Amino acid sequence: MKIPLLDLKAQYQTIRDEIKEAVDEVLESQHFILGPKVEALEEAVAPYCGCQCAVGVSSGTDGLLIALMAARIGYGHGVITTPFTFFATGGSIVRAFSRPFFVDIDPATYNVDPGAIKAFVEAECRFESGAGRLVHGESGVSIRAIMPVHLYGQCADMDGILEIANEYGLVVVEDGAQAIGAEYPSIHKEVPLRAGSMGHFGCFSFFPSKNLGGFGDGGMVTPRIWEASAMAAW
Repeated sequence: MKIPLLDLKAQYQTIRDEIKEAVDEVLESQHFILGPKVEALEEAVAPYCGCQCAVGVSSGTDGLLIALMAARIGYGHGVITTPFTFFATGGSIVRAFSRPFFVDIDPATYNVDPGAIKAFVEAECRFESGAGRLVHGESGVSIRAIMPVHLYGQCADMDGILEIANEYGLVVVEDGAQAIGAEYPSIHKEVPLRAGSMGHFGCFSFFPSKNLGGFGDGGMVTPRIWEASAMAAW
């Protein structure tokens, strides 16, 4: 007997009638791009993740790219991230014409290790206080962001990551494609924080195999700082 790793057919059987009703509503409305259903999902995801707002996008990959573009991270910039992830994490950085810098993971959680980030920064980078920027010593690339990945429904060590980001003025883009709804017990808060609410941007995927899957592809960005004035500062 072959048991599939992911059995979407079995899942579908339990909610088939609800899905057909929802699909029929979309077909009758003819709102195939954006529309009230997307807006309703955005309005539901934002408070669920503990964020001010949520923006629907075409995929989780595009969500990462859009977050980098919104933070004006592009050519000549670098992003610190983990090698233990789906290739879209590093791919989105390259698509933004930036360079990924991979650091090691915590062997207990498989998420990026803040200690490894700190070691990389101290050993291979220099901070130019006058320009207020972190520069990779060998390549001269300006490190602009950290992209932690929350894997297996558990958040990366965000307290440690945010401490480093705040010290060097780095943007934090959370790749929460596999962790929507995951909670993080921050030492700075009385209640746990949810994935996507701790960095400057949170990015989620609704690929069918993800924690919250859809029909086809889809994604969401939950920006914590999204005002034009804040973007201009970056």
